Amino acid sequence: MTAKSIVFVLTSTLVFISCNSSQENEKNEASTTSEIDQKTLNAWEKSGDLIQKITLSSKGIIRNKEWGISIDSLQEKLELAENQPANGKSYTLYFDDSDLNFTDISYLSDNQQKLSEIDFDIFVETKSQVEELKGKFIPYLQVKFGAAKTEGNKIFWENDKNTQVILQDVSTGKDPGIKLIFIRKN
Repeated sequence: MTAKSIVFVLTSTLVFISCNSSQENEKNEASTTSEIDQKTLNAWEKSGDLIQKITLSSKGIIRNKEWGISIDSLQEKLELAENQPANGKSYTLYFDDSDLNFTDISYLSDNQQKLSEIDFDIFVETKSQVEELKGKFIPYLQVKFGAAKTEGNKIFWENDKNTQVILQDVSTGKDPGIKLIFIRKN
């Protein structure tokens, strides 16, 4: 064998090994991703009807939405909220036939009209319902976004490299409720 042949054989072998290694890494990443997705789906299914109604599914950041989509392309089968933000769209989701149990969902955009924040203003009839909602949201969000930190009445999830989540009890004497915010970090 000549020197050129040896170099060719060695190069070919390295390329072959590299390609196989790359394919294995892709398979491992896919199985890890699907395991995380499955754990998130399981946590979402255990969260209860109201959390499922609010979040819509376990896919995307929340309600099947991904950061960076155009605000104009948002599709919701909900009625527009009475008050609209200057930089986005807001919808109202009623939990029942009363006007007491609902959430306003606001999709806010950056300067390029791309989705950069999703806010939920969730109102219920009693303080005990607020505690129940928190008790169901927290385990689901911990599976989806990692460990949480608590500061006062705010709970933060910051482990996800693209998303910060804030859950806050904003109850007043007349209006028990929760504020849930998803913010694009980068």
